[in-house]
Amino acid sequence: MADMVFADKNFSFDEKVFNDIKPWVNETTTNFMLFINFFGSQKFLVPANLFLIFYFLLVRNNKKSAFQITAISLTSMIVMFSIKFFLQRQRPLVPLISKVHGYSFPSGHTFCSVTFFGIIAYILYKNIAEPWLKWGAIFLVLCITLLIGYSRIYLRLHYASDVIAGFCLGIIWLLLAKQFLLKTEKTKLQEPLTDPGFTKPGVTEPESDRV
Repeated sequence: MADMVFADKNFSFDEKVFNDIKPWVNETTTNFMLFINFFGSQKFLVPANLFLIFYFLLVRNNKKSAFQITAISLTSMIVMFSIKFFLQRQRPLVPLISKVHGYSFPSGHTFCSVTFFGIIAYILYKNIAEPWLKWGAIFLVLCITLLIGYSRIYLRLHYASDVIAGFCLGIIWLLLAKQFLLKTEKTKLQEPLTDPGFTKPGVTEPESDRV
């Protein structure tokens, strides 16, 4: 995707997507897309992440999950802004709403939505026992994430390639971050035991440590 945009300077795909969406643009859909777009904005994601962190920290007394959410959220923003600054792709020239600032590639709304709603989906998967309710909730979260990405294209705030890159990078970073945190956790468990109160292997983890 990056090669197509930056090396080949090929914008035909992005223009085709804009042209395909154009017949469906109307006031009602635009208002709905603005509503959906809010859930990918920092105005929503920052308080939502803070709520999750303090919920696990103060209500569930689960420092491990609070740390994991903090680490994934902060590192995803650092990675996203670093890529934007390095590539410096300009946004579409004629957005449907007032022009926004910042670079276009990858879509930050999409990237951060994937990481946040990916965390939500994982929490739902681990905590809902009823299969139909579990997968129904996860499907709803997936639909919201996809709609956020689509709203960025519909509102002409991003090219389609920006959004696709945001989805791909968000998924990759979420998986890498989770794998790294799990590896770090296993390394700590293998260290020599110095705490007499350490729980022996095979003992079920306390309820507070479950995500």
